[in-house]
Amino acid sequence: MATEDNGEVIQLTKDEIQKTIELGQLILAFARVERITCHEDGTTPESDTDHTVMLGIIACAFADRFAPNLDRGKIAEFALVHDLVEAYAGDTGTFKVMSASDSEEKETREAAALVRIREEFDTVYPWIGRTIEEYESRASSEARFVKVVDKVLPKITHILNQGAVAERLGHTKESKDEFLNHQYDKIAQSYGSDQPEALALLSAFHQAMRDSSEVAC
Repeated sequence: MATEDNGEVIQLTKDEIQKTIELGQLILAFARVERITCHEDGTTPESDTDHTVMLGIIACAFADRFAPNLDRGKIAEFALVHDLVEAYAGDTGTFKVMSASDSEEKETREAAALVRIREEFDTVYPWIGRTIEEYESRASSEARFVKVVDKVLPKITHILNQGAVAERLGHTKESKDEFLNHQYDKIAQSYGSDQPEALALLSAFHQAMRDSSEVAC
């Protein structure tokens, strides 16, 4: 029970309480999704919640320093939900130049997961599905900024684990360069085209992967 500023008592319904429990369950499932990236030991998989917290803090901190014109509250909201569909769709390893069929299959799985999330939570918590859709639409500068910074994070983990995952995936220096060049060009020509600060961060970490002997494949 809580009281609003006007003195009115807020009484949650059984459905609202149940949906809050189910939301907690969804987030715990989200935390169990293992990404292809790893912790510093090179063997412990990074979880989706590891990744989400890293993105939220780095994106907000970087925006505060280099893109103060952006709304950090919106950045944090987008970071929180940006991968939530993976609780149902699973993670897709993207350290490769994906084919059109790979991309289409990923989009199909994630679209179905979003439909499921909206069906389960829109009656009580419509903010979740609405914010995921707003992020995926890339209509705002904040959404596009987060989308670019999201692509920086795997480079950080690859550097921290000294390229263990890249080696395990069979990457060579040539295949790694091909991927990095393809990814940067694709982002710079699409949702990152008006995000010079985030693109500068991405470029810096692409170069760090190329230069560091620790991640040489």
